[in-house]
Amino acid sequence: MRFRPLSATLPVGLPSAAQRATWERIDGDYETEREHVRYSLFVDPERPLLFRITQYRVSARRPAGSRPRFEDGAETVVWNETPERRVPLRCFAEERLEGAASTSAVPSWRSVNPATPEFQRSMIRALEIYERVHREGRAGPPVG
Repeated sequence: MRFRPLSATLPVGLPSAAQRATWERIDGDYETEREHVRYSLFVDPERPLLFRITQYRVSARRPAGSRPRFEDGAETVVWNETPERRVPLRCFAEERLEGAASTSAVPSWRSVNPATPEFQRSMIRALEIYERVHREGRAGPPVG
């Protein structure tokens, strides 16, 4: 199965595509028993040991024999807008129309409130991605 590429257009207010083009980008995919995860991590050269933007999509595996094998999941973006301040990260979710992905080349994004279970699930997923990238040796030099 071919999975949709992650969106090139991120929520309003995040660094532009031109600015992100100068950043290190770590792309990857992995599957578990229940899902496929596609991600991109962006490292600002001014903060080389920090993932400033985390972008990912989780596609759930459908029952055996189903076609397609995976549901097309919604995309999530986590932004460390102010790394020097101790505030919640910004989180955005792709808007879905009746559960389906937008067919527009430019997705619509909604802000996810830090006080919600959706935000907590998004942060847990981001940490899972960071752990995989670190385990694969793609997370930069060790700290300490």
